[in-house]
Amino acid sequence: MTLISAINSVVDDVLQASSVPIYKLVVDGVDISSKVNNRLGQMRIENKRGFEVDTLDLTLSDHDGLLEIPSKGAVIQAWLGWQHSGLVYKGSYIVKEVEHGGAPDTLRIRATSADMKKSLKQKKERSFDNIALGDLIRKIAIEHDLNDQVSEELANHKIIHIDQNESDANLLTRLADEHDAIATIKNGMLLFMPKGKSQTISGQELPTFVLTRSKGDEHRYSFSDGGEEVTAIRAFYYDDKLAKKLEVIVGDQSNQNIKELRHIHRDKQTATLAARAKLNHFKRTAETLSYKLARGIPDLVPEQTFLFIGIKEQIDEIYWLGTTITDTLDSSGGYTTDLQLEVFFPDADDVSELFEDQFVSEKDKKWTGVVVYYQEGDKAVKLTKGDQSNPKHFSYLYLTKAGAQQRLDREYALLDLETGKFTAHNELDQKAYTGLKTQYTIGQNKSPRYWVTLGDQTNPKVIDRVFPSKVAAEKRLKRELPRLNAKKDMLNKSKQIKSYK
Repeated sequence: MTLISAINSVVDDVLQASSVPIYKLVVDGVDISSKVNNRLGQMRIENKRGFEVDTLDLTLSDHDGLLEIPSKGAVIQAWLGWQHSGLVYKGSYIVKEVEHGGAPDTLRIRATSADMKKSLKQKKERSFDNIALGDLIRKIAIEHDLNDQVSEELANHKIIHIDQNESDANLLTRLADEHDAIATIKNGMLLFMPKGKSQTISGQELPTFVLTRSKGDEHRYSFSDGGEEVTAIRAFYYDDKLAKKLEVIVGDQSNQNIKELRHIHRDKQTATLAARAKLNHFKRTAETLSYKLARGIPDLVPEQTFLFIGIKEQIDEIYWLGTTITDTLDSSGGYTTDLQLEVFFPDADDVSELFEDQFVSEKDKKWTGVVVYYQEGDKAVKLTKGDQSNPKHFSYLYLTKAGAQQRLDREYALLDLETGKFTAHNELDQKAYTGLKTQYTIGQNKSPRYWVTLGDQTNPKVIDRVFPSKVAAEKRLKRELPRLNAKKDMLNKSKQIKSYK
């Protein structure tokens, strides 16, 4: 350790040892912080990802009976922080519930995000035809005096038809679920953006926060193999012209573990979106982590990515994505932050590709081959397979040639050369994975990403993780190798049994 780093370390230790949590509360424009300074039992602020409301819970001592009970609908603004670093704004909340009890007399206040307007919960009956998703979001925003921002990759997607027999809040939630996106309202802005992008709506990446395990920190990690075992999702929809139920399958069908969605969707487009969203959900939630910081950090927000140091290798070696952030300040002077996290799932097939068969305009076309693109410097490089007299171009731009090649092979396998249609009904040969591959970054940045491989790359299994170093990525592949070999053996035995029968 250098002299400068040693001095900085000592300074940090002194600051932390002497730091005192601070807060600020403003009710209907009036700062009441000094009035409640010696009355605070607990303040709890929960900030969630998506269209779930954020909440503020206050418990105050009214031992002398001098506290005023706030009116329902009063607006509370809250700040949290530390004496040595200052306050951080935590949002605006509307009082929904008030409870006064004793002895000793206590006032409890529960408030929810001020952005959630009553009008959003009112039921409506209407339909929309041939409308861009961005235009639909904007129409809803205008009706509720909100500004709107929709991510570019989602805004132009056409919705053929959708019926609304529900509140706008429910409709937005449904649209978000179908598009594997997040609908939320923050500071008077209706936002609609893909899940797991770890970006602001303007496209700026949220910084990765590195946490080193400290004294007093707590964690709980769990995993299941469900996310890796489910490789595809089957969804059903009703075709009015054919007057029958059809299906669409999203994902790798080379494995027999395909999960079915029970609901019959209104059209192929909706069924495809729902299947993709469900598959991504399985992959994101296969591993979960909760982490409690003994010293709260007010700057943390959902959708931010995290790296950990000093827990366990399996936890430290991957990026995590925040889903819920809870700050708690209590009467003892303690300030903690609880994190609910899931695996940061990179490079899920871009949602735009779900619209590439266009469902209407391309229904009569007969494809002869496939074209996929990947980025090389500032140029897009083309990969082809099959007859190129009338190929299907998939417009998602891949970061690497390897990723594009995998997509190319997968789509060509789904092309029926007799009909010229891409169909999920094609049976793919069950092929054992021959090797492994995954991605890693250098440093704390989530890009650029590099591939690391292990074994024969003829038909590799891709580990859907981004690791913070090449060493971590290689360790993960080595741990996965015995499982890969076991699955290969199982598949070979299964084929032998079928052949014998």
